[in-house]
Amino acid sequence: MRPRRLRHALAVVALVASAGIAGCSWWPSEGPSAARQDVRRAGGQPPAAPPSPAASGGFAAGGPQPAAAPQGTPPQARPLLLLTDPAVLAELEAAGLDFGSVLTGAPRAPASLSALSRTAELASIARVLADDLRQVQRADPRSGTSIARHAHRLFDERWLSAEGARFELIGVVNRMDRRPFDASACGETRLVYRLAYATKAPGGAAGATSAAGASVATPAPAAASRLPMTASFELRAPAGDALSCRRLAQAWSRAGALSRPDLVRFLTSPEGPLAPGAADRAHLARLVVNLQSVRWPSTVRPDLGGHAEYVLRAFRWDARAGRYAPLALENTPDVARLSRDPARRERLRAWLSAPENLARVDEGTALLPEEFLATKALSATPHGLARRANRPFRVLFEPRDFAGVDFGGLSRVRSPEGLLRRLDQMTCPGCHQSGSVAGFHLLGQEPPGRVHDALFTVESAHLAGDLPRRRAVVEAIARGAAPDDEVPYPERGDGARGGYGARCGLGDPSFAGWACAEGLVCSAYDAPQEDRATVGVCLPAAPEVGDPCQVGAVVPHADPHRDRAAAAQPGACPLAAVCNTSPVGFPGGMCTSSCVALPEEGVCGAIAVLDPFNRCLARGTVFTECLSRHVTPAGLRRCSSEAPCREDYVCARTSSGEGACIPPYFLFQLRVDGHAVP
Repeated sequence: MRPRRLRHALAVVALVASAGIAGCSWWPSEGPSAARQDVRRAGGQPPAAPPSPAASGGFAAGGPQPAAAPQGTPPQARPLLLLTDPAVLAELEAAGLDFGSVLTGAPRAPASLSALSRTAELASIARVLADDLRQVQRADPRSGTSIARHAHRLFDERWLSAEGARFELIGVVNRMDRRPFDASACGETRLVYRLAYATKAPGGAAGATSAAGASVATPAPAAASRLPMTASFELRAPAGDALSCRRLAQAWSRAGALSRPDLVRFLTSPEGPLAPGAADRAHLARLVVNLQSVRWPSTVRPDLGGHAEYVLRAFRWDARAGRYAPLALENTPDVARLSRDPARRERLRAWLSAPENLARVDEGTALLPEEFLATKALSATPHGLARRANRPFRVLFEPRDFAGVDFGGLSRVRSPEGLLRRLDQMTCPGCHQSGSVAGFHLLGQEPPGRVHDALFTVESAHLAGDLPRRRAVVEAIARGAAPDDEVPYPERGDGARGGYGARCGLGDPSFAGWACAEGLVCSAYDAPQEDRATVGVCLPAAPEVGDPCQVGAVVPHADPHRDRAAAAQPGACPLAAVCNTSPVGFPGGMCTSSCVALPEEGVCGAIAVLDPFNRCLARGTVFTECLSRHVTPAGLRRCSSEAPCREDYVCARTSSGEGACIPPYFLFQLRVDGHAVP
C-alpha cells in the first residue's frame, strides 16, 4: 500500500485500556435506511467514502419500482428500513414513543428510571434481571460491582432505578421481512432503546441527555454516558385485510422520501407506520433485552484479550396480571434441560432432521416448538462462534448426529457442520455474536461533535449486509409481488464480496461460495481445531496495520469460563509496526504503528497509556479528563460502514471525523464497569 498523505495530525479516539480499571427472539439485526437523513450522516458528519448501496440504505438504481404508491410518493422512493437520526428520534419520543409511555401504555410516563421503576411494568422486568445478576454473583465469588474489590465487574442493578438514568430511543426499525414468522401480521416494527445516564452536577439538577443532545437538566451534567444494555419493543404490524401489507410497504416507501419535519408528521399520522395505536401493548410480540452482565479485564483473561457476558431475555405483556413475564426465546434451545433429558433431546434431533423442517432451516424461516426453548440465554465475547456458549446446538449435538440426513436440494445447508452452524446463528446468542458490535447490532448515533467515547459506525456488519434483502422484500410487497423470504446466514449475506474481516469457506460444502476478495486469503484464525475446515476470516496475504498478530485456536468448552486460547507468540507486523497483544486487551493481537506516513488502510488515533490512565480513573477522575491527559498516538486500521473492522473490534470516531478500529471495551460506553451510580 502506498503511504497516504496528511495522516500526521492526531485524531484522538476515545479509548480506555481494557486491561485496567475499567433480543431476543431471533431478532437478527436492524439496518440503515434509505433516507439520507437516516443513517451515519446525521449532524453533518461527512461520509468517509462514497457510500455503497448498502451504506446508503439501498440497492443501486435500476431495479423495478413500486406500483400504486400512496399519493405524494415519488415514483422511485425507496422504503425506510431503519431510522437512527437523533433529532427525528427525539421528536418521536416527544410525540409519545418515549420508553416509559410505550412500556406502561400511559401517556407522559416518567422518563427517569428512578420514577419509572416504581411502576409494576418496569419493576416486573427489573426483578427478573436482578435475579439473573445475583445468579452470576452466587456462581462467581470474584464478581461484583466494585472496581477496586472485584476482578469480574458486574452490571450494577441500581442503574435500573437510578435518578438521571433513562432508556433513550436509538432506532425505529422496519422488519416487514419478519412476515413468515407470524401469518397474522405484516411483519414487525421495532422500537429500540438504549440505557443512558447523566449524573448530577454539583449544585445542579440531574437529567439524562438524549442522543440528539436534549436534556431535562439545565446545568451541564457531571458525567454522562450510555451503558451496554438495549431494550427493543417488537410490535406486530396487524394484517387487517388482504391489502394491509401492501399499504404498509407503500407507507414505508413514502417515509423513505421524506425529511424533517414531514417525516415525523407522516410516520405518526393515521396513514403512517407509527400511526396512533401502533405501539399499543396489544400489538407487542415481545420486549427483548440485551444486557452486558459481567466483564473481565484482559489482565484476568489474558489469552482471550478479556471476557464479557451478555444476558438475553424476552418478555411478554400479561394484561391480566398487569406485568411483564419472561417469554421463550425464539429458536434458542434450553441446553441445560435438554442435556438432562435424552428423550427430549432426541425429539429435537428428529424434528430437525424431518425434511419439511430441514427445508425451513435452510431458508432461515424455521420456528422450533416451544418445548425445546429457553427463556434466558447467555452470549460471550470475544471470539464469537469459536466459543460454545454462542453455539448452543453445537453443545447439544455433534456433526455425526446428522450424518444420515439428506442435504440434497437445499440451497445453503449442505453438510452436518453447515446445519449446526446455521441452527446456531438462528439462536439469540449465535446471532448476537455473528458480525456484531460487541454483542449488539445497533448501538445508536452519537451526538454531533462528540469525539471522546464515540462510535463512528453504530450498526453491525451483519446489519449493513442484510439491508438489500430487507429492501427487496418491502419493495416486492409494495408492488403486489411475492417476496423472496429466504434469510441468509447472519455472518455473511448473499452476494457479499468477501472483504476484510468477512467470513469465508475453508472447504465445507455449505460455505463453498464464501470466497475472499482479491488480495485477501481465508485464514482459519481462531476456529477450534474441530471446526478448522468450516469457516475462516478474510485477511491480507501480507500483514497490514490493524491486522491480527497473536492468533491461537480457541479451545472451547460449554462453560465459557473454561474456554481458552491456544498459546500463540506475537507474529509478523508491517515494517515499523508492533504487535499489541491479547494480554493488553487486543483480542488476537493487533498491529499498530506510528502516525508517520501511514498506508491507505491506516488512520491516526490514540490509545491510553495504561498505568497512569488507570491510576487516574482509580482516583475517581472523570473519564474524558483522564483520556485527555494520558494517551499516545498510534496508527490504527481505518474503518467505516463500507469497510468494517474484523470481529471483536469496533469502529470508533476520531477527532478528524474518521473511523478507527479498536477493541470494544476500550470505549467507556461499551463496558459495565467504571460508571458511578448516582
